[in-house]
Amino acid sequence: MDDDELEQFCREWVDGLPGYVEVHRFAGPGDKGRDVVGFVTTQRHEGPWDNYQCKQYRERLGLNDGLLAVGKVLYWASRGEFTAPRRFYFVAPKGLNQKLAALVDKPSEFKQSLIDKWDIACGGKIISGQKITIDAALQAVIEAFDFMSIFKVTVDEMLKDPAIKPLLFKKYGADPGDYPKGTVPADVGAEEQRYLRAMVEAYGERENSAFADHEAVFAHSVHGPDLRDHRERYFEADAFQKFYRDNTSPEVIATFRKEIHFGIKSTLKTTAADTLARIDAVMAQASTVSPAGPLAKYAYVPVKQGICHHLVNDDEMSWSGS
Repeated sequence: MDDDELEQFCREWVDGLPGYVEVHRFAGPGDKGRDVVGFVTTQRHEGPWDNYQCKQYRERLGLNDGLLAVGKVLYWASRGEFTAPRRFYFVAPKGLNQKLAALVDKPSEFKQSLIDKWDIACGGKIISGQKITIDAALQAVIEAFDFMSIFKVTVDEMLKDPAIKPLLFKKYGADPGDYPKGTVPADVGAEEQRYLRAMVEAYGERENSAFADHEAVFAHSVHGPDLRDHRERYFEADAFQKFYRDNTSPEVIATFRKEIHFGIKSTLKTTAADTLARIDAVMAQASTVSPAGPLAKYAYVPVKQGICHHLVNDDEMSWSGS
């Protein structure tokens, strides 16, 4: 990536991080030391904010460049352009050189180095053609700034962040990995009611005697174990969808659901002895559907079958054949 691409990548990454009400990228001249900013409140620059300073150099980021990056932001804060940032991040894919990295780990020394090296690292580089010195206003901002809030972000550290996964998928088609397997809660939740109600009705139709609720079905010697299997399918698909919605994009899950739906439509419309027979036929068909796309290799049989229950639960499908 060049500088512009790194800033854009960083902006999209920060946008996926928790804790920000808004993320903005300041590009080009006049950025006043800000590349990507995460605003913590709607007060924006009048409240707390974090600065992500993107540095795409061929080598590791050097000491004077690091001091200048911090000094520039603090200078403009001293001029009332914005409050000093809550946190300052060096986003440097190549990392920081030994001297700068050491200062990041020693906040008091970072502060003193900024003051001692101001004339060399910052003075003539903040505003073209001007020599900036540390006056009372700037001194006050430097003294008040928490140098413990300066951090470095390398490629390795960025790749460890869960928020980077959707971006890597979007930009490079990176494999998001396998999803954490579903867990069936002991108690039936409110979010399950619609598909469970449809199942209870199907069991009642088979027995020619309505069941009061899902608990009554659970108590049945034949249908109870069957309904528990269907709950397991539902929660396997639930875990699948939640993981890949967070780690790919909502469109990927929507496409996956659509492929399962189209794959079982003909079976859904086929005449069956009763609703439960139709459900069994659809489950058998769902297990054979081969969806395309990046999630295909993680589309295990219970997931594909469980998606059918989610389609019913979300009122996108009915066991009546529609």
